[in-house]
Amino acid sequence: MTNILLAWQSQPQPSGTNLYPDELVDAQTVVRLFKEASRFRAQVTAQGWRFLWNQYGLKGLIEINREAGWFETQDEVEAAEQLVSRSLIAGYDPVSRTFRGYIESIVWHGHPAHA
Repeated sequence: MTNILLAWQSQPQPSGTNLYPDELVDAQTVVRLFKEASRFRAQVTAQGWRFLWNQYGLKGLIEINREAGWFETQDEVEAAEQLVSRSLIAGYDPVSRTFRGYIESIVWHGHPAHA
């Protein structure tokens, strides 16, 4: 798999930590990422959101958020809305599985995407 930057967090200072697919397959790493994002100390890229949706799905991301406490919600519907909203802000639509604003030209698993 190519090393596509999926997320970044500000710790440790001064340069922070880049997160790639190999790190984000670990749910506890994503929990820590969401905790940092709740303090505005981390960002998930559009490609990162695609990876997270594919890796964990809605139920998994709701559970990760519940453990991380990124945003507090009354129910799972509200949690789903918040997750979709954050993904859309970053540039990835998990419903249509498309990126906003540009044509995807990412190479996954060593194979170029074919149109």
